[in-house]
Amino acid sequence: MPAGIFGLKKTYKKQVLDDWPELSEFGYFGGGNAPPNVCTIDRLDFSTETVSAPGNDLTQARYRLAAVSNSNYGYFAGGGTPPTVCTIDRLDFSNETIQFPVTVEQLTQARFYLAAVSNSNYGYFGGGLPLSSTIDRLDFSNETVAAPGNNLTEARQGLAAVSNSNYGYFGGGYATPYVCTIDRLDFYNETILNPAAPLGQLTQARGYLAAVSNSNYGYFGGGNLIPGRVSTIDRLDFSNETVAAPGNDLTQAKYQLAAVSNSNYGYFGGGYATSFVSTIDRLDFYSETVDVPGNNLTQARFGLAGTQVNYYQKVGIPISKAYGYFGAGFAPPNVSTIDRLDFSNETTSAPGNDSAWANQNKAAVSNSNYGYFAGGSGATPVSCTIERLDFYSETITNPPANLTQAKTVLAAVSNSNYGYFAGGFASSVPGRVCTIDRLDFSNETTSAPGTLEQLTQARQGLAAVSNSNYGYFGGGYSSTPPTLRYKSTIDRLDFSNETVAAPGTYELTQPRRRLSGVSNSNYGYFAGGYESGPMFSTIDRLDFSNETISLPGNNLTPARNSFAAVSNSNYGYFGGGAVPTPTSTIVRLDFLNETVSVPGNNLTRARSTLAAVSN
Repeated sequence: MPAGIFGLKKTYKKQVLDDWPELSEFGYFGGGNAPPNVCTIDRLDFSTETVSAPGNDLTQARYRLAAVSNSNYGYFAGGGTPPTVCTIDRLDFSNETIQFPVTVEQLTQARFYLAAVSNSNYGYFGGGLPLSSTIDRLDFSNETVAAPGNNLTEARQGLAAVSNSNYGYFGGGYATPYVCTIDRLDFYNETILNPAAPLGQLTQARGYLAAVSNSNYGYFGGGNLIPGRVSTIDRLDFSNETVAAPGNDLTQAKYQLAAVSNSNYGYFGGGYATSFVSTIDRLDFYSETVDVPGNNLTQARFGLAGTQVNYYQKVGIPISKAYGYFGAGFAPPNVSTIDRLDFSNETTSAPGNDSAWANQNKAAVSNSNYGYFAGGSGATPVSCTIERLDFYSETITNPPANLTQAKTVLAAVSNSNYGYFAGGFASSVPGRVCTIDRLDFSNETTSAPGTLEQLTQARQGLAAVSNSNYGYFGGGYSSTPPTLRYKSTIDRLDFSNETVAAPGTYELTQPRRRLSGVSNSNYGYFAGGYESGPMFSTIDRLDFSNETISLPGNNLTPARNSFAAVSNSNYGYFGGGAVPTPTSTIVRLDFLNETVSVPGNNLTRARSTLAAVSN
């Protein structure tokens, strides 16, 4: 199963060099003190960088509040009116209306100067004044609020926060005195940890700052310290949790500002410099330069909060991905071709940089910058080679490491930090294996067998799907009789501790091998394959929330096996395969209504036993 995120270099290339416009998204700045306190919500259009007031404001004027979001709503919480409040207002992104807190619960205590982070399931509000270490959790599914019990390592106010798909980071603040502390909230188990000091700390103690993030870094900007305001921007590297100052700071020293971001830019708005300001500074995530685009807030104010649509739905994916890449396969003969599927118009083309050799039965994973195709068989019987596809230049190179053993007909999943290649058929005894190899994206090294747990049974021809917490390996072909050779088993790999279990409460609806899988933030879909007889068109749906299997009812057209799949946030695309001879057809699964269709743009050549990734 491919996993990855919309690469910043690719975004920059498409939007600047190819003049491909950004999607129409918005950031919202709410509340603040002008003076007096205001309830204004300003909307920043990311596509044009213009600012307007949509007209639906907070239910009460307040400042020094915080905000979180999911893909549907933004939630503005706490703040001072005065007095200090625990109110949560909900902004509906679809129509920009504000829901008075009738259905949404309130914070567990009234506070202001707090900070907030969110993933696809929860929003977390931490710290604040009265001086507090409390973290409140807002459940997006039912809009209830609870205190999970694991709080910040020290009570502080005026802090800022960023997040990726796995962790939230609360940085800086005032704890009498100012601090440079960064606390890490693990979204999986809600524990709090200080990354290793002094690496995991801001470069200077400060409070009343703001923060933005992309998939690779968090940026903390501005703030106040003794003796005064600063323009400093610190960069937190999510891959190793080190902090550095990239050297390009805000255009003026200010504090009590707010920030929003999309996949390309972070925007720091408002605050107090030598007076109240309406200025918006733009941080270019690609070059890390800062400028002023020229469209400011509708009024000068400080102590405001910012939110935008949260696209961290799956392994840190912000918004829709740009391309899917289908690589190698059997035509016949074996081929090295890489095809590119453009998600914006569903056209296919061959960018021209293919695999170094013709082979088949590889598996693939991706992060924000690269796709990795590993293993397979071709000119040599079975391979351990890993090839790296650079999403920016679309060139193929070899990273430093290979798989720990040569194997083919394997499957793979990834999160934001690692790729996991599991199962397959090895060139050495015992043949079919249960081994899992881990590719570390930060240094491109692979782990030795035995470092990780293994699949519960040796098998080949399996498929995989994943969400931000788990990878699921389903189906495949195992040992010879009397053991059942064709498998319906699903093994779950826990990304947090790299343990493997077969919960036993779910299996595929039919044993099969040579199937394929795609997933979104809510479901994984296992499709097609065959047992010993006819091929299947069946699509099984794995519900990530309760790990149950069901049949949505819309199947592949036609039945096929030995194909590959990619996805963006809206669709899954199943390409190629055997029906029973190799085909070039691409079938599209609409995640919204689970209907299946054929968009009409096929692979550049018919082939089976291929692999695929998306950026």
